[in-house]
Amino acid sequence: MENMENLTLKEPTTIKPDTDTNTITKTTTEDTQIKPKGSNINNNLKTTVGVLENVKEDQSWLSDLKLHSFDHMIDIGRTLCRKCDKKRKYFCYDCCLPLGDPEKSPKLKLPLNVDVIHHPTELISKSTAIHSKVVAFEDVNFIEFPEDIPDYNLDETILLYPSEDSCFVKDIDFSNIKKVLFVESQWHNARKILKHPKLQGIKCVKIDMQKTMFWRHQRHGDSYLATIEAIYYFFKEFHLSQNNNQYNGEYDNLLFYYTFFYNLIQTTYKQQNRDFIRKDNYIQ
Repeated sequence: MENMENLTLKEPTTIKPDTDTNTITKTTTEDTQIKPKGSNINNNLKTTVGVLENVKEDQSWLSDLKLHSFDHMIDIGRTLCRKCDKKRKYFCYDCCLPLGDPEKSPKLKLPLNVDVIHHPTELISKSTAIHSKVVAFEDVNFIEFPEDIPDYNLDETILLYPSEDSCFVKDIDFSNIKKVLFVESQWHNARKILKHPKLQGIKCVKIDMQKTMFWRHQRHGDSYLATIEAIYYFFKEFHLSQNNNQYNGEYDNLLFYYTFFYNLIQTTYKQQNRDFIRKDNYIQ
């Protein structure tokens, strides 16, 4: 299929930390239809000892991001969300609110409004797109497929998707664009979403090929990105196109939680001297 490098969709087979032992177990599509207790990284990787040190030692491109400090994250345990009273860790994925002192959490203002079209079989607790809502609450909305898709203004809306006629972000005239859509679903469900009558005629755009740092196993290759990676790269390329190819980390905090979890996984596996079996050479 053409332009597969720009896909942000998840493969049916993923990996997740085990609830009690922090071991990696295989999850099938059928497993993910039920929301098991503690099935996501947000709740399960309990130890944060050494995360700050790993951040300093990390050699991946994530270490070059200009991110808000992680210091306050180290002391956040499982706590009640101030809105829904559910116990969560780091942030509430239902309310999209940071936990701990909200004044210590990063906040972003995005230049375009974001709608994340969410397929109902995708667990919100596993969604990386949720990170964008937590840090840019006012500018990001989750739209449930199929019932909640609104009527979009075709002149003001674009969709990040590598269709046959999609254009690169750098080649788009953004003078009238106010909203960008992202798809949060597995590949086979993306086709169903794109066939929705209210999405017909929306201009598709694509980002340059990038390599994912995502920790979940998928069979398509490293050019398939996590949704939050795609959101980040879109806004970085948008900023470059609007500012004479200059970028100084303006939207790096879109990857704040993603980078923290990456370092949390690295730290956990190093401390336990274990292999990360689902991705070769993932632990640095």
